[in-house]
Amino acid sequence: MAKYIQHFPKPLLDDLVAGRWLPVLGAGMSMNATLPPGAKMPLWPDLGTALAGEMAAYSSAGALDSISAYQHEYGRAKLIERLTQLLLIKEAKPGDTHRAFCSIPFDIVCTTNFDFLLERQYDAIPRYVYPVIDEEQLSINGAHAGTQLLKLHGDLRHPSRLVVTEEDYDGFLSRYPLIATYLANLLITNTAVFIGYSLDDPDFRQIWTIVSDRLGKTRRMAYAIMVDANNSDVARFERRGVKIINLPGSKSRYPSILADAFNELREHIRDNVMSVSKVTEEEPLRELSLPRDALTRLCFFSLPVELLSLYRSRVFPRVEELGFVPIVAEDVISPGQNISAKIDALIDRSSAMVVEMTSAWTRAEFDIAVARNRSAGRGRAHLPIVIVANDQTQVANLSEPYPIIYRLGLSDDAFDAFAAELVHQLAYAADAQPGRGSEAQRLLAAREYRAAVIAAISGLEVVLQKYVGSAIKPAVSISIHRPLPMRMMLDHALEMGLISNVEQRHIREWMGVRNTAIHEGVAVSAKVAKSIVDGVNRIIGKITGQT
Repeated sequence: MAKYIQHFPKPLLDDLVAGRWLPVLGAGMSMNATLPPGAKMPLWPDLGTALAGEMAAYSSAGALDSISAYQHEYGRAKLIERLTQLLLIKEAKPGDTHRAFCSIPFDIVCTTNFDFLLERQYDAIPRYVYPVIDEEQLSINGAHAGTQLLKLHGDLRHPSRLVVTEEDYDGFLSRYPLIATYLANLLITNTAVFIGYSLDDPDFRQIWTIVSDRLGKTRRMAYAIMVDANNSDVARFERRGVKIINLPGSKSRYPSILADAFNELREHIRDNVMSVSKVTEEEPLRELSLPRDALTRLCFFSLPVELLSLYRSRVFPRVEELGFVPIVAEDVISPGQNISAKIDALIDRSSAMVVEMTSAWTRAEFDIAVARNRSAGRGRAHLPIVIVANDQTQVANLSEPYPIIYRLGLSDDAFDAFAAELVHQLAYAADAQPGRGSEAQRLLAAREYRAAVIAAISGLEVVLQKYVGSAIKPAVSISIHRPLPMRMMLDHALEMGLISNVEQRHIREWMGVRNTAIHEGVAVSAKVAKSIVDGVNRIIGKITGQT
């Protein structure tokens, strides 16, 4: 049961679903790393104390002063070496909090941390991550359905780009004006959510100076996620235009509380992103109108855009004959730039997936699906995935045991042979699906009346395609690989004696109830839903019992 998401205001949750969050992670996030026994990750003041103790006859005026003095005394190279040791760069590993945060499908994440915990966790998911350190990287579209990680103050692999001393901070705006402007532009339309910061943190103060300098009073409200913050801390942040999301619990449980909150936020996106998106195709719309925990007939295709029309004309009709509803990312228009959340939600809702491993973009979508399957134990079924490749080099490094089909050219004969093998592989996934009749009954028992009607009519359509479509297609002027429209199948079912005139009339009425429920949001009563589900199951039993 959700425990922490209730502490996030609705406008902020709306921004999350719409893809308008800009997470900004500070040193407090790195405190959640997994460390060797007895080790402790230092905060900013701890770094200053440690370095000050290594300088003779030195009186510290604060962490920034100590770090600057250390560089002056021993040089930049030695400072980088000591920071690498103090920050446990080699020893620290991502913790549960990092795993939970990185599972949220953000397109852009900002951090002022010098370490590599986020990159390591994204790689482990796996999820494509594109760290941005230098200004010349800003013009490169390198995210590929993954996450752009904007490292505002550089990292320890780029000593000259590191912002860590007084001189670095003072010269940041003049040395890196494009980074500052890019951040300000992101904050024009996105809501900053600070994680792991205090008001005394120089990173936080500088970022907020950039925002105030660029946007002034027109800046959007920002938020900071904290655990058990006291009233004075809340008041100090709010005076600077930052609202506190104050999560309940002990500060000693900070990592686990944050992890639980991040998991709830991820599930909130998956539950709601489709409700604010526009689905452009009718059949996928019907399936996506079902509750998230309902069985769908969706088969997600991850394809390079140049192959989309070929798949639509030569593959999708065959897949529909199996009872699946093909869907691609282009069929759904999501709000803002929430591309990753849309892909994540589509994969989460699908019952099968086909991925062409021929582009960086589709490989990233494959990684999303693999990550989804690795966490499938929490009440989510394992997603069958069929991989398509041109040659072995595209799948040489795969460790997951998914079936692979090689597409050897685009000639008619070669593509038809490929399509037949693909349908053969997907047939296993179709056979493994529970019956739609039982799914409609389950939804009815769960009082999901609208969804029960949608599932029932969907199940009837699958049965009609199997018992009617295959029997009469050769006699009509329709491609043998093109599923028949529902109304045409009803007419032929009547001619074949599979249904009566009364049953045909009832089915048409039920389809009208289904359509108004989907397109107009009309509620379906328990009585009507039960009548439709029972009626559909009775007709399905009659049809399947005659052949």
